[in-house]
Amino acid sequence: MNDVTQKISIQSYIDKNRDKIDESLVSLRIMKEVDKFLDYKNLSNRDLSVKLGFSESYISQLMSGVKSVNVSFINKFEKCFATKFDFKIYLENEEIFLQRLDEKVQFNLNISFNMFFVNKERSKFSFTQNSKSMFNVTDVEYESL
Repeated sequence: MNDVTQKISIQSYIDKNRDKIDESLVSLRIMKEVDKFLDYKNLSNRDLSVKLGFSESYISQLMSGVKSVNVSFINKFEKCFATKFDFKIYLENEEIFLQRLDEKVQFNLNISFNMFFVNKERSKFSFTQNSKSMFNVTDVEYESL
């Protein structure tokens, strides 16, 4: 088979199976998050199969994209681990805007300080916690603090 024939046959396969390929890609995105969770909890695929009541080979097929994730798997996973899958819809041409908006809404910053020092010249102050300097800040108007 020459290169041109091979490329045409690969493209025709992709064209015929586009929906199935796309479903596998969606499933793999979900399983990527499951894999991160398993790493965080220091669990193996075998542990997951036992906890959810699925066979180890089924979990392996989900992880590799051979089988697609279904609602039953998601339901059992959420109940077993007291978790929630968070699905979001992004319009492809507006994805950057929606991601920035999402980041802005979810951004929280909590800082607590134990001590506050100002040097004699009042040109520099620092925050410390447990005798270790956390920040050094210069050129700040102290009256606005």
